[in-house]
Amino acid sequence: MNSILWIELVVGIIVSFTLLGIFIWGVKQGQFDDGKKMMNGLLNDSTEDLQDAVKKDEKVKDLREKKREKLQKKD
Repeated sequence: MNSILWIELVVGIIVSFTLLGIFIWGVKQGQFDDGKKMMNGLLNDSTEDLQDAVKKDEKVKDLREKKREKLQKKD
């Protein structure tokens, strides 16, 4: 009976640290960074403003991709 409790304790600690590690990894990767999207939604009321924001985001993504491609070509 006592050994079963120790096994459950060890398994629980391993699972807890694994979940904590996954959470920390998600935070570092930016998985929970939606605050900016919510604020942009509040600032852009009309559909034209929203479309302009989408175009701006697409341009930023394109520029990032081009920058990555240039860096890969240099290597």
